Amino acid sequence: MPALLAAGLLAAACSGSDGGKWVGDYVTVNDFEAVRGWSDASALTRDHAHSGQYATYVDPGREYGITYDLPLGEASVHTLKGVAVEAWAYLPSPQAKATLEVQVPLPGEGNRMGFADRLVLAEQVTEGGKWMRVRKEFAFPAGLPAEAHLRIFLWRGGSAETAYLDDLKVKALE
Repeated sequence: MPALLAAGLLAAACSGSDGGKWVGDYVTVNDFEAVRGWSDASALTRDHAHSGQYATYVDPGREYGITYDLPLGEASVHTLKGVAVEAWAYLPSPQAKATLEVQVPLPGEGNRMGFADRLVLAEQVTEGGKWMRVRKEFAFPAGLPAEAHLRIFLWRGGSAETAYLDDLKVKALE
C-alpha cells in the first residue's frame, strides 16, 4: 500500500462545470507543483511534466506515485456517489501497464475494499512519447461510510516502463 501523502494536495470546493463534463464540486486539483516541500517529494520528477516543472511517476524502482488520501466525509460537501477523474498521462509506449487507481478501503476491516477500480492508462494513451488526456468516471456503491478513505494514486502495475501523470482533477459525482 502506498504511503499516505494527502498533505500538500490542493482541495477546492467550487461549483460549476468544466466543459460541460463535470458534475459537482472539486474533490482535489493537483498539478504537483504545490506538493514539493509538503510531503515526500521522491515520487516527483522533472523528467517529464505536462505543465510546470513537476509530475508524479512510477518506474521499475517506484511502485506508486503520490497518493491522495482523505476520508469520504471530508472530500466533498455532499455525499459522494463517485468521482470523475481527469489527468494528463505520458507513456513511452502504449504497452506500458501503469494505471490510475481509485480505492475506498473500509475502516477497521483490514484490507477490505468498499470500492476499487482503475483507469488503465494505455487504453486512452494511444500514442507513445506524447502527453494525452485521460478521463474516467467511477460510481461508488451506496452506503460507504464517511470514515472510509478515498485513495487515488498512480500504480506501476508490473510495467517495465516509466509512466508519468500530471494535472490531476477529481470531481465529485453527486
